[in-house]
Amino acid sequence: MKKWILPRLRLWVIWSKLGYNPWHRPKAQKARGQDEGVYMGAREVIPFMNDDAKRTLSHLLLRPGYMMRDYILRGQHERYLSPITALLVFYSVFTLLVAVVKPGSARDSVGEDLLKGFQNATVHIEADSTDFKARTLILSISRTMAESILLTRLDLHPEAADTPWKESLAAVEGDLRSKGFPLFLGSFLLLWMSMAWLLRKRGVNVSGAAAASAYVLCQYCIFMFLALILSFGGDTDLGVLLMGVLLFIDYRQLLGIGNRPAFWLTVKTGLIYVLIKVLFYLFLASVLVVVALEKM
Repeated sequence: MKKWILPRLRLWVIWSKLGYNPWHRPKAQKARGQDEGVYMGAREVIPFMNDDAKRTLSHLLLRPGYMMRDYILRGQHERYLSPITALLVFYSVFTLLVAVVKPGSARDSVGEDLLKGFQNATVHIEADSTDFKARTLILSISRTMAESILLTRLDLHPEAADTPWKESLAAVEGDLRSKGFPLFLGSFLLLWMSMAWLLRKRGVNVSGAAAASAYVLCQYCIFMFLALILSFGGDTDLGVLLMGVLLFIDYRQLLGIGNRPAFWLTVKTGLIYVLIKVLFYLFLASVLVVVALEKM
């Protein structure tokens, strides 16, 4: 048993670092005859049917950091899907699966809860408040917040698209939502900024950090799909701990560093991610308050 296991473990380590078996003989290309008809290339354009997509999927699952190293640091761009293409493909398929398994899940989100909260706040404000200006300010802020959130979800609330430009915006939002943009866009920008800040001293430039953050989110998407299956369609949340473990593995393989540096790099990435997010929401809240004051 030991003689059978050890060579295969060694082969696994070699494959993990190289991405291929160096002793594997490639299959010979079969020549196509003239009577076989026109080749349309349908297999190459269907997601996860062409070799690059299948290789990207399997390598993100089995050797994610090494795959990012191959693409970012070694320039092996022809072997894998490009980062942005991978994001669109992975999250488009995942959005389709979630829509089939959990129809109406887009309405059961934090954005919908916030929208309902601000809309209800305009109704339940106490009418006998002693400070009329404070009550008016709260009403104005609540109304402005509700209108702002609603503008980002017009495709889910077609009754609110009461002007031509809102109808056009709703159509654009519906197209973007079908491609999974709301699932990854904010996380991608925040993770990109965090990784660009931390990895610049380790030989990874801004574009490399963007590629790494895109592949990390694709990796998260794979595990979200697995969570959807294991929970029988009940949940897609990974949790902070699992996402941290995956990012820790990615850093170890991508940068070739030990456990301790990879751990602290993961912690710093999470802290910078949260800091940028908090600063963004503080800035957004300030803008909305100024807009509300101007409407008074």
